[in-house]
This record gives sequence, structure tokens and C-alpha cells, in this order.
Amino acid sequence: MRIELLIFEGCPNREPARVLFQEAMAALGIAGEVQEIQVDSLDKARALRFPGSPTLRVDGEDVAPLPESFEPALGCRSYVVQGRRQGLPDPAQVFSALRSAQDAEAHSCCTPLAKPKAASACPACGTEGKPVKPVTLRALLQSHLQGAVRDEVYRFCAHPDCALVYFSAGGDQTFARADLTVRVGVKERSEPRPLCYCFGHSAESMREEWSRTGKSTVLEAIKAEVKAGTCHCEVTNPGGGCCLGDITKAVKALTTEPASPVPAHDCCPPQGPQTGACPTNPLDLSPKAGRRTALSAVLLGVVASACCWLPLALAGLGVATGTLGARIAWIRPWAFGALAVLMVGVIGWWALKRYGGPGEKDNCCTESPRFPKLPVVILSLSFLGAAAAPSLLHPGRNTPLTAVAPPARSGGMLVVLSTPQFDCPPCVGTLPQTLAKTPGVASVQMDFDKRETRIAFQPGTAVDAALARWKRELGFEGKEVRREPMATDGTTAVQ
Repeated sequence: MRIELLIFEGCPNREPARVLFQEAMAALGIAGEVQEIQVDSLDKARALRFPGSPTLRVDGEDVAPLPESFEPALGCRSYVVQGRRQGLPDPAQVFSALRSAQDAEAHSCCTPLAKPKAASACPACGTEGKPVKPVTLRALLQSHLQGAVRDEVYRFCAHPDCALVYFSAGGDQTFARADLTVRVGVKERSEPRPLCYCFGHSAESMREEWSRTGKSTVLEAIKAEVKAGTCHCEVTNPGGGCCLGDITKAVKALTTEPASPVPAHDCCPPQGPQTGACPTNPLDLSPKAGRRTALSAVLLGVVASACCWLPLALAGLGVATGTLGARIAWIRPWAFGALAVLMVGVIGWWALKRYGGPGEKDNCCTESPRFPKLPVVILSLSFLGAAAAPSLLHPGRNTPLTAVAPPARSGGMLVVLSTPQFDCPPCVGTLPQTLAKTPGVASVQMDFDKRETRIAFQPGTAVDAALARWKRELGFEGKEVRREPMATDGTTAVQ
């Protein structure tokens, strides 16, 4: 395709015209450069039939019709667009000229595709799509859908079990197998399964030749046709490109199959002339489900360790955390439980598909799924990382934390509470100091190794009232392990 921009030096619409051309080419997936031609003399203007600058031409034809009587000139050119004169042609005229040239070119041979920079995944299965030109869709979709095709590069989903065939880059427009006028070979499970759409070769015809002659001549035949320029893949192949890659894979698969017939399994009939191979039936965890599982595992691991790292992070920013760790410590066991459930679910899904059902593993028409290694590894790392977070972030976490009030009078009461919810200093924040400020409290000691809290009350303190108040106002509570009077010599504030 020859794309030309004719201008004279100093034309103010030179760059806008170039941008208009390039944007239209990118939308249609047309690869190539805009050839700029300088018209610097009246003789050259007459030779090129130059009506003025800028002039945009595709394969030698003006994108906007010229009047029958026009005089070549070295001047600015104006275009009438919706009743108004302007310095650029109507974008619709540019798209129309490019589409016409693209259609003519696509019906003769394979043409390069200007691939978009950004990748796009199928909205149904998550498989990365292969870019295809809109001309492919207009040629292969049902007639009532061809008008819905936009001037943009679409994507082709090659996943064999996905019902979608084409989707837009944003995923807001999709077309399924039933929307096409041809069978999509990579998605078919029954005969015929087309491989070469230009010259009518299928997986079955290639297998038939192989069983008859012991070789395949399809690859050489197609290469000769491509060299002769008789292929037109863009308007026949749903993948929008040359089939040589698929043909090469098919030939390689034939060469690795047994030459002698293989008896069919009782559960299903033979699927080819010589083999009893069953159609593929992938049961693996889809890429989309795998990504969701991995992301969920990472998020749950972060949440499970939040009571350890969040107070440290906030303290580093200069934010007082107080008892934040204690208030969110209840999330930790729930997050661990969710991680365990997710792990059991993923492994259970695989085991059910792999071993489930009587005789399922003996059914030749069922393909065993691959073990979901990556999701299980990420789940395991998230679980172990969250479990080790207190030790990694707080190496001295087993050192008892003690808060002492003003000196206690002799005697008093020692209350020992089991507090398993507190296992590191960030989990309690300033809670020991807060408890120690309560009137009648001599000292508070939290032993993270034993998960115990020891509280020394001064003589005459209403112990039960203090415990009830802490539960009500601070959310602090624990199972009472023991309660005993302290020594009267004033030397055993906390044992």
C-alpha cells in the first residue's frame, strides 16, 4: 500500500495531515510509513497533478475527489467538510480510502500488521489476544454484524475452550463462534477442523494423506502458493494471519504419532484414521482463576500480618498507633483460616478432577489436569510469611513487657490472665501503660512467650470491677488462670 502526503515547503497543515494519516493507519492496523513528497515548482505540480497542500493519496488516488477542471498550483488546498471549508480532508474520507486499499490488498496476499503497543486479555478466559485487523472481522462475521465492526485493531482469542473469538482492546465488544461464517479450527472438537483457509487443508485431510503415504506435502504446497502471492489469509483465516505456523505444528504432531493403528478405548470411538486419540479436554485451572487465587493469597497474607507491620509502618510515618495492634489482632486467625480454606479448595479441586468419580481416571476422553503449582506455592509462602511476621519484624517479641505504676504498698493481689491474642509488642501498643495507670494497679507484665498477662493490684482494690472496666472500655480481657495474695514484705510486686 502506497501512502503519500504531497506538500510544499512551509505548509501550515503539514503536521496535522500527517497525524490524521497515522491515526487512521494505526486504527486499521496498517503498517508502513507516510511518504512525504515536496512539490517545489509549478512544473512538478503539473506532473503530479498537485491541487494544493496538503494532498493525501492512497495508492495514487486522492482521498477527497477532485473537480474535473482544476489547475495545478503551488498554494494551500481547502476541503469542504459538512458545508464548511477547512485545511484538512474529512477523516471519514481518509478511513474510506485506506479501507478500500486494505480490502484490495488483503484479497491478494498477507500484509504486515501494525501491532498495538498494549496487550489485551480475553474478558472471558484471560488469554492474551492476538491482534487482528478490522478487515478480517468484516470479511468473516455474519452479514448483520459486519456494520458493527469499528475502525480499530481487535484481538483474536486462541484458547480452545473459550467461546469468544474476537474482542475489542477495551473488552466492551465481543464476537463468539456462532457470529462467524466459518469454523474456527483451533476451537473445534468435531470434523472438519480447518487449518489452511485459503487452500482448504484441514487436520483430517492432513491425517488422511499421512496415513496413506506416510508423509505430508501440505507445508511445501502452501509455501509455493504464498510465494506466488495467491493467499489471502486476512479475509479467510479467523486468526487474521498466515497459517504456516499451525500447519508446521500439525505436521510435527503427525511425525510423532505411532505409525500403526491404535485400538480405540471402549468409552469412545476412534477420532482419526489410525489412532484412538480422544479430543483434548483441558481441565487445568484457567489463567484468570490462577491470577485471582494468587492475588487473594497475597492479600490474605498481608491482612494476616497487619497487626505486626501496620503499627510499625504508621509509627515510621510519625502516627501514634496506641492499641491499634490489639484492636485488629482478631483479624489474624480469620485471615489464616481463609488462607487454609483457599489452599484446601485449590488442592481439593485438583484432586476431584484428577481422581474424582468411579472410573473417571480410566476414561480415555478425560484429560488429567495439571497440578496448580504456582497458586499452591504462593498460598504456602503467604501462610508461612504471615506466620513468621511477628518473629521477623520483632526479634525480641518473647521478652516480657512490663509497665510499673507508682511503688506499691505491701501486700495486694496478683491476677494471672491467659491472653493468647497478644503475641508481640505491636499487638498491645501502649496497652500495658494504660492498664498500669488505673488507680489501684501496681504493675502489669505481658509475657508473649507464655501468652500471659500478670497484673499486681494494690491492697483494697476492687479487682473484678477493674477487669470489667477494662473489658468494657479497652476491649482487654482474658481467661483467669490464677489469683493469689502477694507477699507482705513488699518485694514481690510481680512474680
